[in-house]
Amino acid sequence: MTIAVDRSIEANATPVLRELIYTICPVLVASNVALELGWIHDELARVGAKPTYLRSAASDVAWPAHYNHDSDRLIRDGGNSPAIWSKADLRPTVLLGLTQAQPAGKVLVRTDSDIHRVEDLKGRRFGLYRSLRNEKIDHRRATGEHGILAALALHGLGRNDVEIVDIEDADAHAESLAETPAGIWAQRRASRQDELTLEARALDAGTIDAIYDYSIGVDVRLTQTGRFRVIEDLDRYPDWTLRIANAPRTLTVSREFAEANRDIVVAWLRASIRAGRWINAHPEAAADIFYRTTIYADRDAVARTLPDYDLIPNLSAQNLAGLRLETDFLRAHGYIANDVDVNEWADASYLEEASASLRRG
Repeated sequence: MTIAVDRSIEANATPVLRELIYTICPVLVASNVALELGWIHDELARVGAKPTYLRSAASDVAWPAHYNHDSDRLIRDGGNSPAIWSKADLRPTVLLGLTQAQPAGKVLVRTDSDIHRVEDLKGRRFGLYRSLRNEKIDHRRATGEHGILAALALHGLGRNDVEIVDIEDADAHAESLAETPAGIWAQRRASRQDELTLEARALDAGTIDAIYDYSIGVDVRLTQTGRFRVIEDLDRYPDWTLRIANAPRTLTVSREFAEANRDIVVAWLRASIRAGRWINAHPEAAADIFYRTTIYADRDAVARTLPDYDLIPNLSAQNLAGLRLETDFLRAHGYIANDVDVNEWADASYLEEASASLRRG
């Protein structure tokens, strides 16, 4: 007996799309812009794949994966300390690209303080953030500690010349959901604009004498209150290594996923490269997008700083050297247990394939 098969059903069936889970830090990386412009969805659709945001209702991956990369199908773009921690101590990943868009940071004191130079901080209290969560790397503390020690070293001081005071934070992670990162940060925008940072509150209360801030625009907001002033701006120095603190930003992907789904990874990189080029050409428009997708509450400050950066992902010798410096710092100060060979971690072939395909059109 011959059974007739209705081929029209097969022809009209909805194809099963391969899924990539993604997470992006709220900082200046091209992935944030590529996503908002629709290019990530478009590029992945071309290869029969779909992106799902880690913190969306559709994701079956828990939020700690943003820090520990605990997923076999995750791509992550953003600050380098969680990515280094994951690679060093937790699971195999592939380093796809790097971008450098991190301010070197500033040292601030109270307006009524008798401190006018970093040298005046000898014997004084320097506030340093400390998360009370121990299931993730304390990336904010690592960044602050790196910046504080760099500022002190510039002026002939070391850690023992100041008193480091921990500014403790419960570091609560609200279980909010959104379809994209912009949705998460829209829920927090009011507090970003109106509240002092945790460290600034401690400085304002007089429990510490100085803070280090590495954000964009926060120093402006603080000084406009009339209660704070900047005594050191590390961005005024030509030494590029002063900007190595949770930077260069890292674009990484689960190794098993990258090896099994090379076309999806290349598609993401195509979108990021396109977005990096667009950001470089349209900083004002890009600032509008970054205002929606990042922790930076000062849109104009972002617009002013974007021309100083190149947000096209790369694996340049300088950025790899910076990543080496950050890895050494994290290990020397107890943030990671194992070393990372950054050159072995990096695989330029994905980026090269994406760039070549864009040149071919």
